[in-house]
Amino acid sequence: MATTLESLNLPGLTFYSGNASGTSGNAVDATSTSDLQSNFLRMLTVQLQNQDPMNPMESAEMTSQLAQLNMVDGIGTMNKNLSSLISQMQAADFMSQAATVGKSALVEGSEMSYDGQSLMVMASNFASPVTGAVANIYDAAGNLILKTEMGPQSTGIKHFYWDGVDSNGQKAAAGKYRIEVVGKDGEASKVGQTYVASPVVAVGRNGNDIRLTLADGREIASSGVVQWMAQ
Repeated sequence: MATTLESLNLPGLTFYSGNASGTSGNAVDATSTSDLQSNFLRMLTVQLQNQDPMNPMESAEMTSQLAQLNMVDGIGTMNKNLSSLISQMQAADFMSQAATVGKSALVEGSEMSYDGQSLMVMASNFASPVTGAVANIYDAAGNLILKTEMGPQSTGIKHFYWDGVDSNGQKAAAGKYRIEVVGKDGEASKVGQTYVASPVVAVGRNGNDIRLTLADGREIASSGVVQWMAQ
């Protein structure tokens, strides 16, 4: 009677059964890399013990398959370590961002919320130099309340501020305002990118995304901060 792997009934060795119920005499769920590797070694040992001495089996292919199993196991371990490292980095980044509460973040935008007292720090940036630029401030109704000459502007972020005084020398009321910066290059007009600074009042997480809540009501991603500024 020929000896088969099934008849040896090796402990922990799983065989595929094609019956409808999907069960076998000693079936276990051996889908993990370690289980597959263990089964492979048992099968290799039995085949070596029962090989035909006159026609020995070729073991090079089995050795190659074992090496592939080891590689798969190594990749799985590396992925687990990488996931753990990413989680640690995200936690560290969150703690780092929490330290920004109370600091002022310069963020791209044109809308600003004036409290009636504090200076409003803003900035502009032109893609190419302009021979002259004008900063316009509008109220919530769209009325122009202040027009300020800024002179020639080179590329790069340039800071300026508004003390809340309008073109009539009157203190503006607290509320929503909008900044616009327009440059001149010969006869051509260029609209500059604008930025408005506001203190960070809270830091939160939404999954892996870190969100900053600003004092003017904006909620932004931490990556949206162009510059951190002293209060």
